[in-house]
Amino acid sequence: MMVAAIVYLGLGCDVALAAESRVAYLAMMFPAESHSIRTTACLQVTERLYAQSKWWENTSGNADASERAFKAVIAAIARNDRDALLKLSDPAERADLKSFDAQAGAFFQQFKAGFELVDVPRGYEFDGLSVYFAIIRFKDETAAVPFMFAAQDDGAFGFLPSKKGRLNQSTFVLVQDWMNAGWGSRAAGSPTYCTDAAVARATHRFPVSASSGTTRPVRQPTYLLITGASLDAPGARAGLGPRITSAVERLKSALASGAEDAAKLMASEGANSLTKWYGSATREERVRYQATITAQSPFFFFDASPLLVVYTRSPGDSIQVLYFTIGPGNELLWTNSSYITVADKVFKSDASYDSARLKPPFSNRVTK
Repeated sequence: MMVAAIVYLGLGCDVALAAESRVAYLAMMFPAESHSIRTTACLQVTERLYAQSKWWENTSGNADASERAFKAVIAAIARNDRDALLKLSDPAERADLKSFDAQAGAFFQQFKAGFELVDVPRGYEFDGLSVYFAIIRFKDETAAVPFMFAAQDDGAFGFLPSKKGRLNQSTFVLVQDWMNAGWGSRAAGSPTYCTDAAVARATHRFPVSASSGTTRPVRQPTYLLITGASLDAPGARAGLGPRITSAVERLKSALASGAEDAAKLMASEGANSLTKWYGSATREERVRYQATITAQSPFFFFDASPLLVVYTRSPGDSIQVLYFTIGPGNELLWTNSSYITVADKVFKSDASYDSARLKPPFSNRVTK
């Protein structure tokens, strides 16, 4: 199966790119347990759009460094040229020849088996990376496969063929999640971007790469734009502030009564997990769990409605994050209580916790 092959390559993703280059704001997708939510947090990237068919086969024109690298990689794969592909790869990839050879062999084998590159309409630049999303056809199936390149010190771009070149790139995951969503570039017709109002309303910006734990040096960090406010002085977000404080207090009281009451204030999967865990946990384990929640006091939140990212403080200046989503009845539901996602790399990183401890909180993230 083509999909299985792409997963083996470590490439699973989707479509979009630019001879026309522009700044684009992609809505952050929040993986809320069993489904993804489109939020009003906006990821700022450079989007490239290519109208010309088979542009990567054109050896003339004004291709830039990353475009030349992409063209050369596709040509090397078509020729089954292992040495050329190795030379075009990032130094970190060349250092692990065993992994490189496995990855290169998969490329060569699949294209030899009949994989056809039919279009490369879009791509994105972020965090010093350039990603081309190539539409690959095999028999009656098509899928979009990302080819990622990292900027080098000399201005060139090195190919990142393996999984390890992407696993810690939170920005890449956020772009991919948006693209795979029903309003991303896989959507029928034109993709849906963040509204001008959502971008203008943002009060803070997070450098996503600084929060992702990646060891790769980051050039030109990409930012997530979002609206934030202190619960002590929520200003224009005053309507949400009291609701958040009330939701946290109700959650504390419910946990003191047991899992059944708390589950009513949670998203479905978290509620089911809590109820199941309570049934097998010892009394001491339940008490410890209750204490971790009841000790928390909310002091700051980010409004990415229908997602609310709430920062809490416990004795000893321990910082934690609670996610709330707005339910069908306009109620606030504690979400992802035991579910780890890429959002945690942004909002629950050491860098984010350090910003939360500043006075005022997140003052180093305020938009200028």
